[in-house]
Amino acid sequence: MSLSKKTKKWIDKKANISLKGKTVLVTGSNSGVGYKTIETMIYLGANVIMACRNMDKATEAKDNLLRDYPKANISIIKLDLASFESINNFVDNIISRNIDIDVFVNNAGAFHQPNKKTNDGYELIIGTNYLGNYYLSEKIIPYLKTLSNRVVYINTISIIYKIAKIEYDDFYYQHKYSNIKAYGRSKLCLARYTYDLANRCKDSNIQVYMNHPGITLTPLGLNAYGKIVKVLSKPLGWIFNSNEKSSLSVAYILSNNVNNGLIVGPNNCFGGWGYPKVNKTKKNIKEGIDELVKFTNNEINGRSKI
Repeated sequence: MSLSKKTKKWIDKKANISLKGKTVLVTGSNSGVGYKTIETMIYLGANVIMACRNMDKATEAKDNLLRDYPKANISIIKLDLASFESINNFVDNIISRNIDIDVFVNNAGAFHQPNKKTNDGYELIIGTNYLGNYYLSEKIIPYLKTLSNRVVYINTISIIYKIAKIEYDDFYYQHKYSNIKAYGRSKLCLARYTYDLANRCKDSNIQVYMNHPGITLTPLGLNAYGKIVKVLSKPLGWIFNSNEKSSLSVAYILSNNVNNGLIVGPNNCFGGWGYPKVNKTKKNIKEGIDELVKFTNNEINGRSKI
């Protein structure tokens, strides 16, 4: 289904820019917010790259987009954030093809994966949402810095970071596992890292931001909790932000003078619903960064060298 008239009207009024000739890459873009982000970028005229784990689903999503936008320039590159090897192959692919990327959106993530691990042996939620995105960022940023164009780099967090905590003695919740707590920790870690990355890149051609979808019933959530949630999602769908509305944060960042390192996402009802605006950066993002980076490098270097 193509973008609604209401969404197009918002884009034309609030994000009235042309991305013609620009290249936008979005990870995890075969469904949900990532898919709608890709669609919005196509609507604005961009060439798009879908970086996805499941190539069959990505191909199906591409075909759907081409039915609505037959002139769109859409590419697919395989990327699995739960595998350092896949991340290495992905980055090598980008570099070997000398792809000029103007906007890089890290949207892919995992949710509700009890007793599962990444290919490298980490708990899957934290290993994907944080360590995978950290590893990918550290690999791709040096290449992006060599490009002559301005690059907008966006990491997708979640408003759950506001109540999350980081404790290193049981970082992966091995002793008392909780899907929600693991997810919250992964997003708080990613937010702290992104805040640090923005500071490190402030004198380069790269501008770094965080975005979040608010309270959105994505395919991740629907698939996590089974048929009951899927059934209830139809009559109760009005209480959630739509994937389409949640995807507009990228367009907002690109069309507004947003300061480096800030967060953009729904700004009504405690950041849960509505159209995107700049959100206040909470204190728990700005603290404990050095300790987190040191811990993360030790974790990753124990299994794969950055």
